[in-house]
Amino acid sequence: MAETKEVSKTSQGLSVVCQSDIVFSHPGDDVVLSCHLNPAVSAASMEIQWWHKEDLVFHYKNGKMTVNIDFEGRVSLPLQDLQNGNLSLTLRDVRSSQKGLYICEVTHESQSIQDTVFLHISSVDFSLVFSSDPLCVAPGEDVILPVHLLPETSAVFMEIRWFKETELIYQYMKGQEMTNNDFENRVSLSIQELRRGNLALILRNVQSSDSGDYTCTVFHDGCQKRGVVHLQVKEIERVKHLCSVIKQAHEDIMQQRVKLNETIKLLEETLNIVDRSSSHLNSMEGIPPFMQDQSKLEGLDMENRRADSTCTTKSMEEFPPFMEEERSSQRTIQTREEGKATEQELSSERATRAQQSPNQETRHETVATDQERSSSAVPPQIQERPGTSQSDAAQTPPRPEDRRQRSQEKRERKCHIL
Repeated sequence: MAETKEVSKTSQGLSVVCQSDIVFSHPGDDVVLSCHLNPAVSAASMEIQWWHKEDLVFHYKNGKMTVNIDFEGRVSLPLQDLQNGNLSLTLRDVRSSQKGLYICEVTHESQSIQDTVFLHISSVDFSLVFSSDPLCVAPGEDVILPVHLLPETSAVFMEIRWFKETELIYQYMKGQEMTNNDFENRVSLSIQELRRGNLALILRNVQSSDSGDYTCTVFHDGCQKRGVVHLQVKEIERVKHLCSVIKQAHEDIMQQRVKLNETIKLLEETLNIVDRSSSHLNSMEGIPPFMQDQSKLEGLDMENRRADSTCTTKSMEEFPPFMEEERSSQRTIQTREEGKATEQELSSERATRAQQSPNQETRHETVATDQERSSSAVPPQIQERPGTSQSDAAQTPPRPEDRRQRSQEKRERKCHIL
């Protein structure tokens, strides 16, 4: 206010009167600082100023109004009631910082008159309410991250910040908005909803990279409140699921691979055993024929023994019972003697064959060599000597067929005797 002016409550019988010395309010409320002229004369031609401490809030002169930038859009005078001397100042959506002494000054005929009123704004203890459950959205959708004040209080004059993890993406302060370049045209707050304490952040065209924790921080009257909202984009959950499926499939493949290696190892061991068996069988093909005949002779001997027992059983059925014991003892003795004789005979035959087989081959080679040597010196009639072939034939071992026939004849004779 100008110091050259003389200021008083009255001027030529005209005074400024405030109805109350103090006005109580809460942040966000609309407040009317009531003031009027006494007597109630028109103030349309007067200069009217409202001060907050030392700051000019509102100025009216000659029908023109000027408003402080911090109060722009939130302060007014009832121009229609100026004719009635009404000087009341209306403050909308008051802030805690606007509390204090207000002065109404009227200048008339180079005289200034004034009165004061104190505005008290109660501090409100508030908290942030938010959801602890994660928000799940699909890529490309819009989502609202819900946060609001409790009790419901206007947040128009509060400082509001939104962070993604530790990165500031949005800030509201004194009616001004600031947005991170990576979220340009994708995030915003509703100014109308701020009046009701709704601090929800609108995030448009959600992307996979938007998943994470979002923190809302509010500053007011030196107090700070904070709330966290969790956002999950479904596509990331789908990718995580696919990764888990692929991991499980890889583990299953590795298990099957181990089992397959064990099976291959078992098959290799089996093939090695089969190869060894085949090698053994192939080596058996080089056994001399007389050893094979020996096994055949042993088989014939077993057949003879079974035939003898069969004939004995049949003959026992034809004798009276009192001769059965005597016949049985005789058969036992006879069978033992025949068995011993057969074993001795087989042993001698085996030994003879073992000796004759290499000797016979050597003898054939010697005879053939002698014949070749003598064929050049001896006349043709001397070379034809049938005696040599007959003696070799006589020394040749009997064939298995002859042996089988003699054994059969022997069994028939035994059966006939019995």
